[in-house]
Amino acid sequence: MTDLASYIDVPLDSETITQIQTKILHLTGLYKAGKRLFPRELLADLNTQIEQDAHAVQINDFDDIPRKYSLKVPGWCADFANTYRINYRSIHDLCYPTPVCPEIVLRSDHCPVSIGYTRTSPASGATIDEVHKTFLQKRRQWVDSETCQDLVHHLSTMPISTPIKKIVCFGLGTMGHLGFFHCTRAHMQHAAIETIAAVLAARGADGGTGVACYAQDPAYDAVDLELLARIGVTPLDDPKGFLEIDEHTLVFSVSPNVPVKQIVVDVQWPAAMIWNTVTPPETDCNQWAKQVAKNGDETWIRYVASKLL
Repeated sequence: MTDLASYIDVPLDSETITQIQTKILHLTGLYKAGKRLFPRELLADLNTQIEQDAHAVQINDFDDIPRKYSLKVPGWCADFANTYRINYRSIHDLCYPTPVCPEIVLRSDHCPVSIGYTRTSPASGATIDEVHKTFLQKRRQWVDSETCQDLVHHLSTMPISTPIKKIVCFGLGTMGHLGFFHCTRAHMQHAAIETIAAVLAARGADGGTGVACYAQDPAYDAVDLELLARIGVTPLDDPKGFLEIDEHTLVFSVSPNVPVKQIVVDVQWPAAMIWNTVTPPETDCNQWAKQVAKNGDETWIRYVASKLL
């Protein structure tokens, strides 16, 4: 574990630093002992509570202490939030706190699964026909790309020991904001779902049942949902996507902003996963580094290891 006192960027007394380090050692010990951050039964129970249209939910923290969260936006954050989100914290988030607010480790909601509050993005203003037209254009670019051809080759030749009957995707992004920088990325990743399903079905990897396609992303809006229906993808609310995974599932998630890989490993080991580039272990580290811009603005960047702790 990195020495906390060596990188914190705020004045803290020695007693607080000791409390933080003690909490981190405790969390690390539980994790190394094999305790799961995201057990399937915890997410299933949370899903049941949400389906019951409850005003509040109860989620156990890493010490199995029940914590209660409102599903209604509290008054203290009503000026910047209009909905709730399920927060997922990786082992890195839990044990390597930000240098500018390390005392967050001592909060009761500093746990693997909790509820947070945010503001949904405004509607894009684009119509379904405009978004669908853009999708068709981006799909053509995707199909003609070298990346697509490489993916088809790997899917066509890789050994498959168990039938793959479904694809579950996470964090592929909203497709309605046509002028945003992530537009091409979001459209092409959704086009890749079609490619993956088609190749698996063509080689009989689905066992003759067909490949069902699902996608979970809290950013989806009404236009996204209509487009997903047109391309044969079923949207799932959080955390239903994780609960949909079984041993016959291919998980597809590229650079998500939640620890999808850690969640999947705890919930259900799938048949296969398609992921972004994984950093070689020899170049990995767990540390924070300060970057200073020319104008003097400071930003802290965390480098995360694939080999945990």
